[in-house]
Amino acid sequence: MKMGFEKSVAWQRHQLATMERMHRDLARYTHPVIRVVGLCGAVYLASWALVMVLGAGAWAMVVVAAVSAAALVLGAPAFVLAIGVERYARGRLEKV
Repeated sequence: MKMGFEKSVAWQRHQLATMERMHRDLARYTHPVIRVVGLCGAVYLASWALVMVLGAGAWAMVVVAAVSAAALVLGAPAFVLAIGVERYARGRLEKV
């Protein structure tokens, strides 16, 4: 005779509340990283668009593009980690 155990409704609610709280706590760290990298990407693309329109003599835009590209390269590992954490938390919430 095989005995199966089922999780009670109260346990499932507790597990869901715990995962939601963990996701909310982690989002305080992941969302700013995602926003900053996205902003740097937008600045990078906009600055290169202005350089192409205004010509190669727009050195200020080249500097802006270089700085935003450096921020993208340096922020890429944090961005990948933030996206991974977000996907993991959302996947766990969908399972619960």
